[in-house]
Amino acid sequence: MRNAIRPSRTIPSTLLLLLAGLLIAGLLPGVASGQDSNTEGDPEPAVLVPQAEEPRTDAWGANRRFGLAVSEIFLTNFAAWAFNEFPRNAAFSQVNPQSWWYNIEQGFQWDDNHFSTNHFAHPYQGAMYFNAFRSNGYNFWESSPAAFAGSFLWECCGETHLMSLNDLINTGMGGIALGEMLYRTSSMVLDNTSSGSSRVGKEIAGFFINPVRGATRLITGRAGEVAPNPEHPSDRRPDILFTTLTTGYRAINPEVTTDDPEHGAFFELGVQFGSPFELDRSQPFDFFELRADINTSDVKALGRLQVTGNLYHTVIGDPYESKHRFVVYQNFDYFNNLAYEFGGQSVSAAILSRWPVGESGRWGLFTSLDGYLMPMGAVNADFSFLAEIPGVRENLRSYDFGVGGGARGDFKIFREGRRIFELSYRGTYLNTLNGSVTNGSDAQHWVQMGFARGQVPIGPNWGLGADLTFFIRDSFYSLEELEDTRQRSPQFRAYATWTAGSRQAPN
Repeated sequence: MRNAIRPSRTIPSTLLLLLAGLLIAGLLPGVASGQDSNTEGDPEPAVLVPQAEEPRTDAWGANRRFGLAVSEIFLTNFAAWAFNEFPRNAAFSQVNPQSWWYNIEQGFQWDDNHFSTNHFAHPYQGAMYFNAFRSNGYNFWESSPAAFAGSFLWECCGETHLMSLNDLINTGMGGIALGEMLYRTSSMVLDNTSSGSSRVGKEIAGFFINPVRGATRLITGRAGEVAPNPEHPSDRRPDILFTTLTTGYRAINPEVTTDDPEHGAFFELGVQFGSPFELDRSQPFDFFELRADINTSDVKALGRLQVTGNLYHTVIGDPYESKHRFVVYQNFDYFNNLAYEFGGQSVSAAILSRWPVGESGRWGLFTSLDGYLMPMGAVNADFSFLAEIPGVRENLRSYDFGVGGGARGDFKIFREGRRIFELSYRGTYLNTLNGSVTNGSDAQHWVQMGFARGQVPIGPNWGLGADLTFFIRDSFYSLEELEDTRQRSPQFRAYATWTAGSRQAPN
């Protein structure tokens, strides 16, 4: 029988490519937009209107090219296989028709890849599959199956390892969330009306953010063609757009039983694209939030990557008076640091509310309450090293795969469009489907994450702040040999922050 253990397939350049691309996408639109909307009073409420029939070209004028989209999926997988086969000379890349058929016959299993491979590298690869169709004139929903199809082709034919169920879900769902985020961020820097050196620079930036879209524009001639930009702001650069850069000191307690924290610096990029309170249509990811953290003195440079984007939203009550919205979100979560690992794909339903304070309109409150289902989640476990326990398999994995759900609440205070104070709580239940210690483990995990932040504005764009985050994991194991555990891991940060973008109150 084949060993179920699978070596890491993380491509080192992937991390640098994504983070640099996100930085470019985050910086350019905030500076270029230069929006300073009036903060006095509330903006005109948005009224959602019915959507017109889907055109044969997308908002950027790209025609639907099914053959090219499929070809780009195959080329993406071929490039990944070639990297494993030649520079790495990996044994698992020695594929042939017999290995393909064998994988299909054996069906899906759970793998033991490193956390960063399963929960970051694979979703990023799925984003490339998604954008093969998204960049060739197809909309969000039409492009979504491509993330799963590309993942299946890789699992059955790109390597000799047996196909992995967790890879299919993470690559598919994670690829959709990251893929649409990358498509929207690349849209912020592209400009069909520009020419000359300005056009070259914008196309290079767009390629850097979204390589598949950049390649598609080159192949089809769209990279050099002067044409109109999308009519709707949400298809390029929305009226509500915030880019935040934060850096400072960070201390985190990596162990359950020690009070000696790890110290280091951190860098955070935040992007808020659009707002449900000033939007006249409901298309997927017309508004989304992105958070990416880079940490020094940690197990991985990329310590956090979160993407939350709308799939559907509508006004609650009178559209001209209501300050409440119902939103269905898709969520991508990736936390990987010295203290804990937590990640997963989820879909949530939320009620958002915006409450003006006082008559001047300078102050405002924002609240959010949502519940979510997590068809694929993962959290660090305690006993993966105990291979000598009867019935335990050899493993590399330090975390459990599970299915579950939870609830989340947010409370924010704004002054003149600037976030002054924020409280957030999230509770997640995960029932283990495949444990790091035993196959078929019924271990249960209750994960709580809390966040408190305070910020003091300094000038129109700068601010000083501090935040405190806590992570609590209560784990209950079915094996008598394993004791139930509780992990507490607090984190403290003090920092300076720079914000650019519109001045209307965000969500």
